[in-house]
Formats: sequence, structure tokens, C-alpha cells
Amino acid sequence: MKLRHTVGAALALVTLAARGALAQETLAAPLPAISAFAIDAHAAAVPAAFGGIAAAPRYDAVRYRPRYRGESGGSVHSAPAQLHVGFFDPEGSGSTSFAIGFRGGPAIDEHIQIGVGADWYHKSESRRVVEGTTFQGGQPVTVTRVLARASSNLLPFQGYVQVSGGENLSVIPYFGVAGEYQVLLLAATDYQTGADYDATFGGWGWQVWGGAALPLSGRSRMFGEVFVNNGDVERDVDDPASGATFRESVNSNGVGMRFGLSWGF
Repeated sequence: MKLRHTVGAALALVTLAARGALAQETLAAPLPAISAFAIDAHAAAVPAAFGGIAAAPRYDAVRYRPRYRGESGGSVHSAPAQLHVGFFDPEGSGSTSFAIGFRGGPAIDEHIQIGVGADWYHKSESRRVVEGTTFQGGQPVTVTRVLARASSNLLPFQGYVQVSGGENLSVIPYFGVAGEYQVLLLAATDYQTGADYDATFGGWGWQVWGGAALPLSGRSRMFGEVFVNNGDVERDVDDPASGATFRESVNSNGVGMRFGLSWGF
């Protein structure tokens, strides 16, 4: 009986010793490796015993790309262009001309544009005299005779700089200045004498303008502007009778207004 109790006690001690060694080995063993994907995608589920504070999720498929002005229409380095119509009122007693033209060029930053442009100012005049009135089918008809007819075409070719306000404004002010070479074409006919006059003048000048633009979308604007044109156009004329050379000069000063559409911003 004593021997059986002794063997039982020995087996119990061996069992306890084996359990203690197994527990010590388990605590000394390294923690299982956790993949970066598991930390990224399931960081909230990582137990505190496996590293304390969990790392923030990271999703490699998501990329941030900053939005630059112009991705919805134009960029800072775009090339805005415009078409415009209006009128030009020259100095003196001359009549008002119809005006049409364009401007365009690269924007070197958000506020400054450089470019080229051309305008056409046209007017036509005639001198008439009333000869009398006749009746055709009971309707009075006024009879007139054209004594003379004349036309004028002024063509300014420009290089310009334009400065405008920021793109975040609801109405964008701007102003510009241009150096220009102007060509004036004059033609006239005197029906009483049969004499014709046809001449071409040229000369340097300048132009300034200021206006406001109303954005319609990311790439277009509607605008109105006031402008001032200045310069003299000239030509040399030889007198066959005397052999002398004369210079004829025409003043091209005046003011006007233009309205139109611009795009490419």
C-alpha cells in the first residue's frame, strides 16, 4: 500500500512538471507573424495583446491627385480667343463705322494674356439729290439721283497685352493696350464729273480698352468693352505736272464699343 502511494505521488509530480514546462515554452515562443494586409484591412480587430495600438488602415488602390484649375475647362496656360462686333466713332464730322474683329493668344498666367488681333471698321456714304416725285399705280415714288459715293475701310493689326481679374469673380474686369499698324482703304466716285478716287494709307498707332466679362461656363465668357483708337495713316503722292511729291495724311482717332464671346479659359 505504501509503495502504491509513493508511485502515485511520483506520477503526479511528473505530470505537474510536464505541464509547467509546456506553459513556459508557450510563453517564450514568438508571436505569430501578422501580414501587413491584415493590419491594414482589419486593424480594428487586432487584439491589444498583439502589439497594443492598432495601425490606421491603408488602401493602396486609392490615390490622391490634386485638382488644378482648368480641368473642368481650360488651364492657366490656355490660349483664350474672342470674336466681337460693335461700332467705331471717328473724331470730326465723319459717320460711325461698323466694327468687327478678333483677338487671341496665350495666357502666361491667370491674369495676363499676350496675343495678336485684327479689326475692320467699315462705313459707306453717298450724296443724293431729290429729283422729284412720280406716281406709280397710285403710289408716290420719290426719284433721287446719286451724286457721289464713298467707302472707308480701316484695318488695325495689333499686338497686345491684356490684364484681367481673378477667375473666382462673378464679373471679371479687364483692360488692355495694343500697338498696331493701321491700313486705311478709301474709295470714292463723283458721278457728276466721272472722277474716281482710290487710295491706300498706312501708319502706326495704338489702342487701349477696358471692359467686363461674364463667365458662361468653364470655357466661355460674354463681354462688353469700350476702346480708344489713336494714330495717323499716310501716303505719298507724286504730282506728274510738277514732279513734286506730296504726303497725304488721315487721322484715325476715335472711340467705340465692342461686344462678343470669348472662349478657351
